[in-house]
Amino acid sequence: MILQALCEYYDRMAVLGKMPGYGREWKAIPYLVVINDKGDFVKLESTEEDVDGKKRAKQYCLPHGKGRSGINSWAVAQSLWDHLGYVLALPKKMNYEDAKAVETAQKQKEAFVAETMRIARLNDDNKGIKAILAFYDKFDANLKCIKSDALFGQMTKNDGTNVAFRLIEDDAPVGVDASITLGEEEQKNKALCLVTGEKLPIAVTNSKVNIKNGGPSPKLVSFQKGSGFDSYHKQQGLNAPISVQADYAYTTALNTLLAPQSKNHFFFNNDTIVFWADKDNQLEDDFSFFFTIPPKDDPDRNVEAVSNLMKAPWTGSLNDQTRNHFYILMLSPSNTRIAVKLWEETTIQEMAANLRKYFSDLDIVHSSRCRDYVPLIPLLRSIAQQGDLKNLSPALFQEMVRVAIEGLPLPRIVQQQCLLRIKADPHPVSQETDRCRAALLKAYLNRQHDHQHKQIAMALDVENNNQAYLCGRLFAILERIQEEAQPNLNATIKDRYYGSFSRTPNLVMARLVDLSNHHLAKLPKGKQVFYEKLKGQVMDGIKAEGLPAHFTLDDQSRFAIGYYHQRQEFFKKKGVQEQTESK
Repeated sequence: MILQALCEYYDRMAVLGKMPGYGREWKAIPYLVVINDKGDFVKLESTEEDVDGKKRAKQYCLPHGKGRSGINSWAVAQSLWDHLGYVLALPKKMNYEDAKAVETAQKQKEAFVAETMRIARLNDDNKGIKAILAFYDKFDANLKCIKSDALFGQMTKNDGTNVAFRLIEDDAPVGVDASITLGEEEQKNKALCLVTGEKLPIAVTNSKVNIKNGGPSPKLVSFQKGSGFDSYHKQQGLNAPISVQADYAYTTALNTLLAPQSKNHFFFNNDTIVFWADKDNQLEDDFSFFFTIPPKDDPDRNVEAVSNLMKAPWTGSLNDQTRNHFYILMLSPSNTRIAVKLWEETTIQEMAANLRKYFSDLDIVHSSRCRDYVPLIPLLRSIAQQGDLKNLSPALFQEMVRVAIEGLPLPRIVQQQCLLRIKADPHPVSQETDRCRAALLKAYLNRQHDHQHKQIAMALDVENNNQAYLCGRLFAILERIQEEAQPNLNATIKDRYYGSFSRTPNLVMARLVDLSNHHLAKLPKGKQVFYEKLKGQVMDGIKAEGLPAHFTLDDQSRFAIGYYHQRQEFFKKKGVQEQTESK
């Protein structure tokens, strides 16, 4: 299904002209060897352009690159473009004293000329290809002129620099209009393609994927030659036949989705999430902003994307009622292979509904300094030790993505990490962090118990008589009284008593209530009345004899939310409170 969906995406984008035609790819070519129609060298030309303050080589739609591996990899030359060893027989590091490097470069050039002659037979009237062959007929003289060109030193600064040819009267390199076909070796193995269902030449080795992994480009589909996975005397790709055309289509689609300029992917640690729809949709453009931090040049992009999603049913700003398919693929690359960690096939309608519920469950009262909607990355940082995502299980991000798009309950580890960090981190932490933890606990409880218990409200719920919730509210009131009485304290009762009050309230509640009476005595009369009344309202709902010896993790979560809600209420009604106290 993965390969079929990628092939369908390729077909859709190719029709729109957003994908290269079969057998081609967009390739960055930093330098062009400019020649005339007689094969004489004219000049070297740099294609680098200034893009966003960085120098980038221009990309051209050229014949698709071939994979090279093994002892005789030098024999595989690209069609009408390649690196300096193949095109100009230049040894690595320009070291002519290394006899082996010089010999290899010469063999590479011979392979490139042979490939050019093969392409020439398919393009009898292509003037550019004839000029390239004429260039190699007088190669030594042309190479001497190239070495004296002003750009030669810059071009040979790095090994592996790709170059192509350009006729002086043309604007594009030779090869952009050349006909290309499969090689003789590729046409030998014909079988029923598992992707297309047609009998076609099969790719013995599948193409590589340009995924960010800090190493060589790995493959999504591969078989080790001579391994125990071979069956019926078949080797490598013939064990799971995928046609050359399908191989090209799915790898081109995946590489396009993974390209730096693409908005259809995002990274998390060593994993990459790729997503696409079977038809153009705004949800496809906004999907990454639901999970990652927006770019610096557009910090409100996340808020805008989620806002559009939440308002869409009333404004029609997002066409999310369609049954069009939406695909999500999570990949984890190694040096040679890519592991598929997640594959989701859903509809835009279903996913939009699940995403709305996800952000609604996370919605909780917060300071005006905090953003309206929080992406997944900051949420996970709030529960990671020292805010470092490396201290969390790598699988947690994957699970949370599934929670959002499938409408699943949050994993229990999220609740455990929230409670652990609330108790362990020094007080105070940032408002954003407090908000993220409370939001996660709210979403966890509401999804875990759904209709079994009273749903946790977004803001302070004075009708919520859950004992743990009331204890959390009471603790916030007692802390606030202490802060008012002793405003310059470096630490409050939260630092010393939060853990014990949230787990075993009976052991410390009476002591903290008595302590608050001493703090109240230091306050002006108006504040004393305000806090005494508020404290009494909450304590009237707490049944001291009925409190359990220990709060469960779920009740500890309700305690944390009650504490957070009450603290936010103090900030929210600060002006009203001050007016009441002055009377």
